[in-house]
Amino acid sequence: MPIEYGVELNFTGQEQFHAVDRQVMRHAFDIHNTLGRFCDERVYQDELAQRCRMGGFELHREVLLRVSYEGFSKPYYLDMLLDRGVIYELKAVDVLNGNHQKQLIHYLLLTGLCHGKLVNFRPGSVESRFVSTRLRRQDRSAFRLAGDEWCGDDKPSRLLRETLCELLADWGAFLDVNLYREALLHFLGGPDHGVQPIEIVVSGRVVGTQKMCILTDGTAWHLSSVRQHLKSYETHLRRLLSHTRLDRIQWINLDQRIVMLKTLNK
Repeated sequence: MPIEYGVELNFTGQEQFHAVDRQVMRHAFDIHNTLGRFCDERVYQDELAQRCRMGGFELHREVLLRVSYEGFSKPYYLDMLLDRGVIYELKAVDVLNGNHQKQLIHYLLLTGLCHGKLVNFRPGSVESRFVSTRLRRQDRSAFRLAGDEWCGDDKPSRLLRETLCELLADWGAFLDVNLYREALLHFLGGPDHGVQPIEIVVSGRVVGTQKMCILTDGTAWHLSSVRQHLKSYETHLRRLLSHTRLDRIQWINLDQRIVMLKTLNK
């Protein structure tokens, strides 16, 4: 089983989710009015959990999600799970950003749940953001491999491509790109072996080093999840390549339903 859960999960519909959320947010606003905005994140988490329990919710904290494939395993922890079907991620940051939303979407996709919410206690008034998805596991398996511009007859490049395809077949697409990267590094020899500092050279001068994922002495690989401005992204990858000793970069871009594999040669 590729994804294991610390508790049994229940699907929650939109109407039920909003009924839960109205109560949770009343507690959140009251806590903010009582404690102010400068407490540590853990203080808000503990107090909100206590009030939700007292209000009759079944509440689980630090719920373990474990994603596995053969010898690779990656744990994640949900801040708060209510009634086994609603995820809350609680923050104390200056402002919520896209990375916080991506994190919660990642958790929803891993659990198969549809609804969650980000709650931030640091601003002058409580900041919150609904995060939902309709994607199911079968939807995430419906991706297309676009590899017409991939040149990878050597063994390391074949291994990279085959391992990626195995992970996608087991987990599906749409998950956090860092999960796939960590797994690929694991199966390609581990991060200590697979990530190396590469000299950046301008006009014959070494101006610094850049850590890159390496397949062979002359080949690096790069994993991205770009959905817009793909051509510009490629232009900058080629600029990076041109200032290294490398001959090529094997580029993989996970654009949700399209998995692009492309060889960038110097």
